Amino acid sequence: MAHENVDAEQHKTSLAVWDVASPLVIGRSAKIKVGAKCSAGCQLTGHEIEIHDQTGITVARAGLGAGLWAGTSGLYWVELEFLAPPAAGTHTWAVTSVHGDAFSNFTFITVPPPDRTLTIRVREKRTRAPLADAEVRLGVYRASSDNQGLVKIELPKGSYTLSVWKVGYEHFSRALDVSYSRTVDVAIDVKPEPAQPYWM
Repeated sequence: MAHENVDAEQHKTSLAVWDVASPLVIGRSAKIKVGAKCSAGCQLTGHEIEIHDQTGITVARAGLGAGLWAGTSGLYWVELEFLAPPAAGTHTWAVTSVHGDAFSNFTFITVPPPDRTLTIRVREKRTRAPLADAEVRLGVYRASSDNQGLVKIELPKGSYTLSVWKVGYEHFSRALDVSYSRTVDVAIDVKPEPAQPYWM
């Protein structure tokens, strides 16, 4: 689709990138959402957004949709699909828009294909009750416990640091060797209330 030329000084375009999953599995398909907003209030439907890898090669391209992102004013958006790079590690890529000559970087991590499943069961130490919404981190993998206090993470064999955190509770951390699929029980204590000063 052809578009009129624009003056980059008068039409400054801001880009937003969200829903970037991390880590991504090497060589597998992934998706991100990109939004664009013109300072001059231009209608951006059909304007192309591109993703470029660290060498500048274009890996995905799509036109912005007709609808605005809910709750925003003038933010046109599109979901782009791309293949994760074939090497494990941290990658910084860019999204660009010809309109307003805009660009924005985003960073993600790629990992080898998973071959193990680790289930973490999070409970309150004293009552043994399941704890929902506990933040679980296992190396580069992150998740939150469900209403049964459970988290399932697919990952490759290896050694990791397991961390569990929830507001109002003590932080939990331990080294963990994942050589086979299994379930790990984690019990965390309620954080003690800070001592109240005594006022005369």
